[in-house]
Amino acid sequence: MKKFIAILLVVALLVPMALIPASANEKIESTTVSDMESAFADGENSLIVFVTGIGQSYSYLFDESYTQEGAFENGTLQDYENYAPLIAEGKYSARWNLFNSFDEAFSDESTIGAIASLVGGLLTSSVIRKCIINEDDVKTLLRNLFKFNLVDEEGNSHPRVVTPRYTRPVSEYPWAEGEDGEMRSEARERFYSSIPCEDIAKEKFGENYEDYLYVFNYNAFSYTSKNVSGLHDFIETIIANNKVGAKDVVLVPMSMGASITTAYIDAYPTAAENHIKRVVGIVGAWDGTEVIADMLTQSYCDMSADLFYNGLIADLIGEPWGYLVNIALRMAPKQVLRDFIDMALRGLATEVFGTTPSLSNMAPMARYEEVMATGFITSDVVRKEVEDFYAAKSRLHQNIANLQAEGVTFSFIAGYGLTFGACTPDYSLFGFMKSAPTTNSDEIINIDSTAPGTSFVPFGTKFEDTVGRELSPDGSIDISTCLYKDSTWYFYEQKHELEHNNTALSLALNLATGHVTTVDSCDDPNGEYYYPQFNGARNLKPLKWYKEDLERYCDETGYVLTAEQEAILKEADEMTKRTVNDFEKDNEIIDKVRDMLVEIGVYEPETEPSDLDNILNTTLKGLNDVVYIMFGAKGFFDFEFPAVK
Repeated sequence: MKKFIAILLVVALLVPMALIPASANEKIESTTVSDMESAFADGENSLIVFVTGIGQSYSYLFDESYTQEGAFENGTLQDYENYAPLIAEGKYSARWNLFNSFDEAFSDESTIGAIASLVGGLLTSSVIRKCIINEDDVKTLLRNLFKFNLVDEEGNSHPRVVTPRYTRPVSEYPWAEGEDGEMRSEARERFYSSIPCEDIAKEKFGENYEDYLYVFNYNAFSYTSKNVSGLHDFIETIIANNKVGAKDVVLVPMSMGASITTAYIDAYPTAAENHIKRVVGIVGAWDGTEVIADMLTQSYCDMSADLFYNGLIADLIGEPWGYLVNIALRMAPKQVLRDFIDMALRGLATEVFGTTPSLSNMAPMARYEEVMATGFITSDVVRKEVEDFYAAKSRLHQNIANLQAEGVTFSFIAGYGLTFGACTPDYSLFGFMKSAPTTNSDEIINIDSTAPGTSFVPFGTKFEDTVGRELSPDGSIDISTCLYKDSTWYFYEQKHELEHNNTALSLALNLATGHVTTVDSCDDPNGEYYYPQFNGARNLKPLKWYKEDLERYCDETGYVLTAEQEAILKEADEMTKRTVNDFEKDNEIIDKVRDMLVEIGVYEPETEPSDLDNILNTTLKGLNDVVYIMFGAKGFFDFEFPAVK
């Protein structure tokens, strides 16, 4: 019940990132400037600064003892020299990449009371067929659940929460001895789990590759203005102290990181002030996403009721029990459930988004007035923050043009060909929103935001009028309207989390180093840098697991691969080196590697569901389908029998 309530209330915000531990048993030794030959096309070194997306930075919760006055002689928990060793040594209570674990909230009496009141109100409402749920209970529950996520009116996180920001390269991230006696760096592992560019960067920069890599971390629940000033201080510091002789930076904003970059180049509009040499956007939310605007305005698609009663919950919870929950939900009348969902979304808007400018700033510019008219922001301080950000966003294209005139280059990498919440169960609720049937996106952000200015028709359709258009191979997007079409690349049916698309990451680093500048500079299939403007999706996450497990197995057992097995791995390696992605063919090769591991004995063969599982799944799904046929998108008590004549 606890898990279900949490999912129901917060899933509209879920944008989880993959968490794959990277190997970090040995610390990388860095070299000096004199040892290096520049990997940049112009021979001048720059620092690569990833501005992370929502959910890519870890936040850490510490016990009260670490936050008491005088606990640190040289400052507070927020100061780098204090929290870095604590984190490296694992001296924190909890960590999260987006939402806190809610554990403390569920042990709080007011939370338990709010849940009890909500459950009682929902049951009573179902009986009397009228929603009498207390909206204050919803708000209390949300405030308690998000206690460690929310910020105060000065933009400060909870005093027990730290989101590390290391003003040093990845090569100097803190290390500590783990319980197994091995030295490891949690910060370094976190970086490569969310941005797995280690092999690509090593090939590009050589053995000292980590001296070039920096990460600007921030709490996803924050004030954009504080992040902007923080980014400026961060850049000033790393330029003054870097080992590679760099005098400028290449910003690589990812997802929400684009909103910080938008505000940054408005606050520091010249290259002399912002120290930017290039900007390489990776699925950047340059104009937010329609999902957020729909949620804040409570705009649902025409099929929302059908989705809710026949699919959404099953996707979120999984088979077979999701079907049972689908049926159980029908105990409440349709209007009661709708009122409760509206109440929950209003609570999210006022208690979470309305107090958190970084989240409010994710609505598209064209819907700014509509969103603000809902009155979800009650604080004058927050309203001023949001108004200032949208003013900066209104100047984005002019600011980019001004920087381009100074020689700063901008490039964009985007995914398209998916509806909102198309294929990831955690995002299923996004399909509930009004824009879902009409969008063309990477499942989370519409293509005209990640690739500014790109025109589109809904996923699965094509432009009927093709005259004067420059269409994608599937005919669903038109790049003739793209504001930066000569420096924008598109990956078809690529999910938002494209960090395991090594082609996209390789393209990003070649753009960062200046070896690729425009689509024309990389359109030769026989050239060293070939990246077609229209490409396919790729997901190497499973292959990474398979290779690590195989290596571990061979080390532990002494197993020696046969020539045929070596050939399978070679085929996989050759696939990863190709910069033309074919999702289906690539996955066939990845599946072949897994089959080989099953044959060797690394993995057990996949077993068919037991007869009991099959019976249970078939029965509950069949029952769900029968109920849907009989009642449609309604609750049981909404059904009206025909009048007897």
